[in-house]
Amino acid sequence: MAKYIIMPKLGFNMDQGTVVQWLKKEGDTIEERQEVLEIETDKTVMPVEAPCSGILRKILVAEGEVVPVTLPIAIIGDKKEDISQMMEAAYQKLGKKEVIEALKEVTPVIEKKLTLEPRKEAEKRISPRARRKAKELGIRIERLTSNHSVSTISEKDVLAYHKTHQGKISTEDQVDKRILYTGMRKIIGDRLSQSKFTAPHIYFTVSVDMSKVIDILNKFNQSDEKRISINDFLVFTVAKALTEQPNINCSLIGEEIVYHKNINIGVAVALEEGLIVPVIKNANKKSLSILSKEIKKLIKLARERKLLPEDYQGGTFTISNLGMYGIENFTAIINPPEAAILAIGAVKRVPVVIEEERLEKIGIRSLMKVTLSVDHRLIDGATAAIFLKQVKDYLEFPEGLVL
Repeated sequence: MAKYIIMPKLGFNMDQGTVVQWLKKEGDTIEERQEVLEIETDKTVMPVEAPCSGILRKILVAEGEVVPVTLPIAIIGDKKEDISQMMEAAYQKLGKKEVIEALKEVTPVIEKKLTLEPRKEAEKRISPRARRKAKELGIRIERLTSNHSVSTISEKDVLAYHKTHQGKISTEDQVDKRILYTGMRKIIGDRLSQSKFTAPHIYFTVSVDMSKVIDILNKFNQSDEKRISINDFLVFTVAKALTEQPNINCSLIGEEIVYHKNINIGVAVALEEGLIVPVIKNANKKSLSILSKEIKKLIKLARERKLLPEDYQGGTFTISNLGMYGIENFTAIINPPEAAILAIGAVKRVPVVIEEERLEKIGIRSLMKVTLSVDHRLIDGATAAIFLKQVKDYLEFPEGLVL
């Protein structure tokens, strides 16, 4: 009996996915749990497995299309099985009225021989590499298909078309490349825009003397095979401060302010496609060395686009560190539904006034600026200031921490 392959819901916040690449073509024999296609969520690219064994009878959604979760994207069935009703029902759910009309107009014989989706037929004549190159160069698919009579358009054809038509762009409007504002980039943009314009952000900045932390890490890393970074130490310290200032560890969910028992700290990781935030669960219950290993593992998976939904969901507080890029100070947008985010700047050796035995003198210290952004609907200024002071105290006097 024929079955649909549906767009899976891979996480609580996922409401749609993009078909990145079909790994199988219509007519291929497929085994149950065999990977059939790859989809892109707001965070990662994941394979989708076949729900049963059979033949891939119909691909309902082309590469690059965005589909709401749980809707059908393909049909698997026996070779001679009548899937016409399943196709019509699927196209109805997908909102493809023009395809439904085409299905009604053709005879069963023609239906078996022709593709009944004229608009998608053009797209299927383009190789995956050619489609990606067209997207990169900002060339519309229909322009390519209307200018080529070959059975399949290759990447070479796309480059030739681009070279031919490039001169039509005015000298004042030269374009290096065009990238559609879709997928991960758009989802991040929409969420952060909503956060920025919905949650009243308030910011608090302090300078932290990191000299003692650096000394500790230098000693720690002499004998440890896996080096502990300043970022690792920050996650460890923030987790400790959150246990003592639990009113920061909250979220606005619906009409309720939810105070979380677990301390799950997200670490922002920059990718070419956008920002992703893998989450270290129960960070306050882990030693510095264990935290460091887990952070490195998650960052590696994030850069390889191999994170699972549970790896980036459930955060209660986020740290965004741009110090490695030399950024001294910045303000970060809160990652909803969380109520706070800590922005970390670069550690700089600067001259400062030091008081010793009631005497002031100039000394060189390693200073780092940190800025706390909070949702002022949930967190008062005094609460935020006390938390940030707690973080500063732990970093400047780390001997009180059990590493």
